[in-house]
Amino acid sequence: MAKSVRKIVIPSAGMGNRLLPSTKEIPKEMMPIFTQDSKKRIFVKPLIQVLFEQFFSKGIYEYCIIVGKQKRAIEDHFTPDISLLSNLSPEPKKLMQNFFKKLKSSRIFWINQYEAKGFGDAVLAAETFVGDDDFLVSAGDTLVPFNGTVIEELMTTDLAGKNDALIILKKVSNPKRFGVAVVKKQKTFFQVINVEEKPKKPKSNLAIVALYRFKPSIFSALKSIKPKGELQLTDGIQKLIEQGGSVRAIILSEKQDVIDIGTPDSYLKILKKSSPLKIT
Repeated sequence: MAKSVRKIVIPSAGMGNRLLPSTKEIPKEMMPIFTQDSKKRIFVKPLIQVLFEQFFSKGIYEYCIIVGKQKRAIEDHFTPDISLLSNLSPEPKKLMQNFFKKLKSSRIFWINQYEAKGFGDAVLAAETFVGDDDFLVSAGDTLVPFNGTVIEELMTTDLAGKNDALIILKKVSNPKRFGVAVVKKQKTFFQVINVEEKPKKPKSNLAIVALYRFKPSIFSALKSIKPKGELQLTDGIQKLIEQGGSVRAIILSEKQDVIDIGTPDSYLKILKKSSPLKIT
């Protein structure tokens, strides 16, 4: 029986330069999005809080959040403030109490990435936190709403080999700005045979979504790379493939949302949606 995952690494150290001037003082991961619960109540929450609450609802209670310069607002937001509750009316008070309760039931580890050395370097910083366990990685500025079986498959798929991994893909119109994967259809799954970060000539239109499952071998793969610039997680995945690992893919349907606030265009697309994001 496959072992379910209980740890997640959330890199959130990017400077957010493409969203300036809003991100001069506000981390991009704290940018607000509109959500709606099962009772059709609408809330405005920082994206990283929605990310945390989704994974908490699936039984993940150990978090390692990688932060960098000007990211103190994230740590402050994830610190319960009991004095705040006394000044609130009943409805917002209950909302904040529920959030604080989740925080107190979790273990959150903070790591500072002092230099912007890439997404792979941020993940590498979490090696001690991960230990010998399988773990998830989710970028702090990207959200895949759990309105299907994606998260269950991600958490319970059996990664039997040392260098195995599971990644999420989605077809896009402009793959040049993403990590891109080439897959081969097997009987019951998609096998990843090649990945490349922001290629000038993409080999497919399958973009890598910033949500992954790894075994600890990803760390040795990342350490073996001599990057020309930033260390990319995509290069670590390619190294796993070259080492004989079975890297599988879940390909999202066209209807499956991916909330990405990394650019003004992608953030505007979220805000222009006719209805708030439904969080179940």
